[in-house]
Amino acid sequence: MSGISRIQSRRDGTRQSSSNASQRRELWFKDGDQAFITSAATGDDGDTMFDEVYLYTFKDGQRWTTLLADEDVDTSRVPDGYRPSHKFAFWAYVYEVIHAEKRFDDWQEITGAGGKKAFKEEINDYRIVSLSFGRSDYIWNQVLDVFNDWHQKLDGGVMRVKRTGTGMYDTSYTVTATARAVEIPAEKKAEKEDLPTVKGYFKTTYGGEVVKPEAVSVKEDEKSATTELF
Repeated sequence: MSGISRIQSRRDGTRQSSSNASQRRELWFKDGDQAFITSAATGDDGDTMFDEVYLYTFKDGQRWTTLLADEDVDTSRVPDGYRPSHKFAFWAYVYEVIHAEKRFDDWQEITGAGGKKAFKEEINDYRIVSLSFGRSDYIWNQVLDVFNDWHQKLDGGVMRVKRTGTGMYDTSYTVTATARAVEIPAEKKAEKEDLPTVKGYFKTTYGGEVVKPEAVSVKEDEKSATTELF
């Protein structure tokens, strides 16, 4: 089910009633990371650049495995009692990610808010942003606020996505609109047409490949297959 209004209708209904690792192009966050992005998805009904996904993450022998919960994916080896996590995901053009700690030499040291040292990683490419809905849908509602502020167009400007916390119970995300006046470069806009659908990407990536259950940086996700549990 794609499109913001369709997913929102499904969330309202819920409340009322109670792979190949080298192909991974997801944006991963660690504590203190903040990314500046422009959505490639409009959020309109039928927009396949924005969708919801269900993922199983479980230990298969000595290895952690993530599988997409989908009728086209064999999930027979998922242990009994496991429930898939529910996320929404969309393609976005990522300008840069600001990190609290330096993990690669080519990250540029900058002065952050209050004079605090930070490190900028330039991406300038498309990535998948996948987030849980959050308790009481607090993350999803932040995205809805941006969507509505931009007259129901998710690609109406530059958003900031920030993660705070390291564990399952202390991690939170904030999604806000910014006043940045930058746009996706013209040559990159043309590449949008070659991006797979969100559901197609997850089927290819999580149709049976083994991955590690931990979040990594944007650059690290191109070196090893991992998944974020929070």
